[in-house]
Amino acid sequence: MKKICFVLTVSTGINYGSIFSLPFIRNHDELKEYFSQYYDVSIDYIKDKNSVDYLVVPEPFTPFDNENNLPIIEVPAVLFMEKDFENIKMYIDNYFSK
Repeated sequence: MKKICFVLTVSTGINYGSIFSLPFIRNHDELKEYFSQYYDVSIDYIKDKNSVDYLVVPEPFTPFDNENNLPIIEVPAVLFMEKDFENIKMYIDNYFSK
C-alpha cells in the first residue's frame, strides 16, 4: 500500500501551525479516515517524513523543506477547504496512473 502524507502544517519559525485558519478545517480526522481506505495515510509531515513515500500538498502552498526529496502530488487547496475528498482522491489517483 502506498504511504502518503498530507502536508497540512507549516513552520512559523517558532512552532508549527495549520495552513488553514478556520478550526473546522484544521480537524483532519475526516480526511485521514476517508483516505485510509485507499492508502497508508499520515497527516503529520514533521513526525512521519522519514516513513512515507509521497507528499500530497495543497497548491498554492507555503514553501517548505522537502528534506527527503519525496515526490509531491499537488492538489488545489480549495478542495481541502471544501472537504472534497473525492476530487482530492482523483488528483492522487491520476498522479499514480502516470
